[in-house]
Amino acid sequence: MSVDEEQGADLYRNGVHAFAKRRYGKAFHWFARAHTAGHPEAADWVYRMARIEVEPDQPPSVWESATPPVMLYAAAARAYVASTATGDGELMDRAVALNREAVRSASADHPARPLMLGSLRDVLREQYERWGRDEDLTEAIDTAYEALRVLPTGHYARLRATQGALALANTRFQTTQDPDPLHSLLDEVVRPALAQPGGPPEDRAALESSLCSSLLNLARDADEDRYLDEAVRWGRAAVDRATVGDGLFRNNLGAALTLRGRRRGSVDDLNDAVEVLFPALEDDDGKHASLAATSLMGALQTRADMIGRAADRRAAEAMRRILGDTLPAVPGEYPETLVRAAFAADRADGVDPALRALAVMPATHVDRPLLLARLAQALGSVGRRGEAVDAAREAVALAGSGRHALDANRMLGTLLLGAEDHGVLVEEDEVLKVFTTAAECCPPMHLARAEVMLGKAVGLFRRFSRHGHKADRRAAVAAMRAAAEAKGSPVQERLFAARGWAGEARASGDLDEALTGARAAVALLREYGWAGLDRADQVKSIQESKAMPRDAAALALETGQPELAVELLEQGRSVLWSSTLHLRTDLAALAAHDRDRAAELERIRTRLAGDDRLDQEERLRLARRWQRLVSEVQPLPDGTEFLGPAPFKKLAPAADAGPVVIVNISTIRCDAIIVLPGGGIEVVELPDVDVPGIDAIANTYLSHLDDAMAPDASWDTHECARHTVHDTLEWLWNRIALPVLERLDWPTESADPPRLWWCPTASLSILPLHAAGRYPRITAGPAEPVGLPYAAVSSYTTTLSALVDARRRPEPTDPALLAVALTDTGRGHTVLPGVAAELQALDRILGRPRLTVLADEAATTAAVRHRLPEHAWAHFACHGWLDMTAPAGAGLCLRDRDLSLLDLADLRLDRADLAFLSACHTRLGAGELPDEAVHTAAALRIAGFRHVVATLWSINDGAAPEVAAAFYRHLSGPDGPASTGAARALHRAVAELRAKDPTDPTVWVPFVHDGP
Repeated sequence: MSVDEEQGADLYRNGVHAFAKRRYGKAFHWFARAHTAGHPEAADWVYRMARIEVEPDQPPSVWESATPPVMLYAAAARAYVASTATGDGELMDRAVALNREAVRSASADHPARPLMLGSLRDVLREQYERWGRDEDLTEAIDTAYEALRVLPTGHYARLRATQGALALANTRFQTTQDPDPLHSLLDEVVRPALAQPGGPPEDRAALESSLCSSLLNLARDADEDRYLDEAVRWGRAAVDRATVGDGLFRNNLGAALTLRGRRRGSVDDLNDAVEVLFPALEDDDGKHASLAATSLMGALQTRADMIGRAADRRAAEAMRRILGDTLPAVPGEYPETLVRAAFAADRADGVDPALRALAVMPATHVDRPLLLARLAQALGSVGRRGEAVDAAREAVALAGSGRHALDANRMLGTLLLGAEDHGVLVEEDEVLKVFTTAAECCPPMHLARAEVMLGKAVGLFRRFSRHGHKADRRAAVAAMRAAAEAKGSPVQERLFAARGWAGEARASGDLDEALTGARAAVALLREYGWAGLDRADQVKSIQESKAMPRDAAALALETGQPELAVELLEQGRSVLWSSTLHLRTDLAALAAHDRDRAAELERIRTRLAGDDRLDQEERLRLARRWQRLVSEVQPLPDGTEFLGPAPFKKLAPAADAGPVVIVNISTIRCDAIIVLPGGGIEVVELPDVDVPGIDAIANTYLSHLDDAMAPDASWDTHECARHTVHDTLEWLWNRIALPVLERLDWPTESADPPRLWWCPTASLSILPLHAAGRYPRITAGPAEPVGLPYAAVSSYTTTLSALVDARRRPEPTDPALLAVALTDTGRGHTVLPGVAAELQALDRILGRPRLTVLADEAATTAAVRHRLPEHAWAHFACHGWLDMTAPAGAGLCLRDRDLSLLDLADLRLDRADLAFLSACHTRLGAGELPDEAVHTAAALRIAGFRHVVATLWSINDGAAPEVAAAFYRHLSGPDGPASTGAARALHRAVAELRAKDPTDPTVWVPFVHDGP
């Protein structure tokens, strides 16, 4: 039962009780109210009561048969009920005529006159909504004001009468765009009525909600926050006061929150709007449910535009379908229904609905420009670009500087950008004029600010290309900067603008301005790491700007700022892991500085990390709350931002145990940036390295290795892959590794090689830089091998912060090892016969007391997740899997299912120290995001392991047990095994394998160390 039905039933029962007690005046009152609330039988009772023969000694009352107005009112009620049930327009006309006659014949002091005026007001409003005739609206407003005049201040019915007048004044404002009458009613009647105590709670809630709707419409015409803030305040009051059936109240509040969210770029307002609107879909009143679906569709689409959340776009489409289901519940010929149907239609199907709605909408209606813009959008989506531009131009002309000027000019500008390619004549500078107008109408924090400033920049660049005036170019760069700094706009649009800002400033020769733009882009890129976005949304958002941190670093080097280059690379890498890392950060320093905020952050992350029952909306709210709290934290005592970008002085300790070489690959320049112990920096230019060249090498390398790993690969295919690896290693040696060694002044061979860490970028991150060198291709080759393995003990790190963090954590004593071993998964993978030998070697070297084994049937995901926290070391001897086209497509193959890298990263292993991945492809990530370190090894580092031994490609089943055994043998010392020597242990183990056959690097190159 809906709210109106429930309320009507209560009123109807009151009427029955009063009638049974022969209290006919009260009975008439209750039945009339029940009829107004929509009770199907109330009108019959009103009609019957008008014919009651009362006792002669009873005082006269409104039900007396001698009172013609009551008879007319009752007949009007019956006609109205029949009209709404059947849709019969003639019956509606009869209801209006009878109500008019009832009001005309009732004396000024007639007790039922307020009810009759209210009834006439409501049927006239219904008539207007159905046919859109202005004379009906005018008469309804006059009637509403008369109803107010006959009710004294404080009367129980005055709240309802005020609400009726306000709703009609709000409608009139939308048709005339004259706010003065509405303002007068608000100031002289509405606010004083709400200030008076008493009155039915449901009437008070209805008036509060109508006030919310009116203020919302005023806000649409004026860029004044006070309207929106007051609208939200009254809207919340109405929803809080209502007990059931609050669909219309929720719709008004949700619409106000959505507009405020758009104007201020507030995700919080949009979250609130979504939360408020969802329950309104269940309203039993079809019209209210339809309105809620429309508003919710807008709120979800706006949030999707703002934060790039694909789930919101899908939900908005679902609302569009729900709206299609609910609209039939509203009379189809109503102009309001046609307008909402136009906005509900899919773009490709929206032309006819928009034309039908325009045909019934008054020419002066305030929303006509918006509907024309919708028509233009629909026409453009089906290729009718000329008609689309014409419709958009009409929308702009009609909107003037009014509420829809921004939307109309945005639509026209967007259509004009590609119009000439479709044969549409575009006036010179029309694009610039349109977007300049849009920018003037657009508040600084509005969602569309970045879009319109970008459009203005395009117009300026077009004029610059025609006339060559440098002032236009400077203005265009300034417009792009304004777009990038539009804090209320979607990050994706701001990031696009920042990239353009940096690129155009560099093209004009202003490197300092270019660097400023690039730094802004890197800062924006970090925003995709927040916990409120799904991984797929993050990946999609990052892809277009994946090169920006490298370009920013190159610009910093161009301007002589190598420390800044390091900082920018650090900020812009591994963004996908940042939310996980932030949620695990130590809050002790913050607690000493801001105890209350630290406590709240702890509560939030506990819920985000530990409550699997959280729905997506609640998770989004918590993530947003975390983000807002972090932004409010004042600088820590050491001057750094809490969870902010690390300054170089915090990153420099990564090189305490040896140099860290960041190889930056950019279209601007390529360099090896060497961070030295003590905090010094050396920059080695790499003139023989460029992006196209290294991409070509990486693609060939991956393709040939992939061919060789096929089960039916021929000897020739294996040979091709072997020579490709040789070619790649020699290229890396000559163009990158050797120049770095020469700058360090290190010999190319050492009996006790020093430690060296590599932090490659771009396509270089998938190449075996640690093994760069020249090696014999045939057994009897004359040349002596030369390369990095003879000069240094190489390790990798994804970021300098990861290395600093790993060094900060203590090494465990007497570590226990969990061995996860699968010869056969039983799920169709190739059998791995070498796994048994690998387990035997672990048992022999480490000893059974130190070893826990999960083998074959016991190696399930649940068992592994359960036992990992109990062990400092882990060894996986199994298949690994990798999908190069899916950024999160990697993991380990266990007995029951795959353990994905996201499963691993979600673990929080406080005791973890060393993991050995004797599995394929465990340090190879997806090619689309090479700087994001989306691979199994990185996931284990995120989970807590300080050291990870992993592989770059498929490994030989015979080589894996040999390397593993040698690795653990070299780790063991007089005091037992220790992970401190993990890098050297692997270095020696691989050297032993390489010595057996240096001609085949496909066997010994894949093994790498990641960590301190």
